[in-house]
Amino acid sequence: MPQDIAVLDRRISQLKKYVVTLALLWAGTTGLWFMKTSPYVVRAAPLESLTVKRLAVVDQKGTERVVISAPLPEPIINGKREKRDSPVSGMLIFDPKGNERGGYVTSDGADLAALLTLDSENDQVFTAYANAGSGATVWVTNEKHQNVVMSTHNTAVFEIIRGKKVVYKQPPDAAVLKQ
Repeated sequence: MPQDIAVLDRRISQLKKYVVTLALLWAGTTGLWFMKTSPYVVRAAPLESLTVKRLAVVDQKGTERVVISAPLPEPIINGKREKRDSPVSGMLIFDPKGNERGGYVTSDGADLAALLTLDSENDQVFTAYANAGSGATVWVTNEKHQNVVMSTHNTAVFEIIRGKKVVYKQPPDAAVLKQ
């Protein structure tokens, strides 16, 4: 009989622990439910403004794929940091290898231009250049230096270039277009 009482005491002790555990789980679950559904819970207000000098979006490997910065870093071409023609601020896009593949930028130099660029792995192949004062220039090119250029900067000009030589230009006496 004393053994039966000892067994019952152990079983009652185990049941007490079980009941306490269940009560704690129920209280925690109920508390979380009330916190999530209560109209009195303080919620963070949406962020209305964010001021940063640089913002980078990275992929799952940690490679920067989008950078917004003022000023922007020098370009990476074929894995090497190169020199930019002039300082710019804005947004750049990068391929999975980390090479710059284009951007939407404004010039930090004296010309104050706005540019949209798209790059191959080796060079800039598309540029839309909005002049600060008036007019714009669109430049489409390839690595063979075959270009088509349209500009409305000072006067409307259309130009075709092959191998760095102008093969068609209208009007023929228009100023030389530079990228």
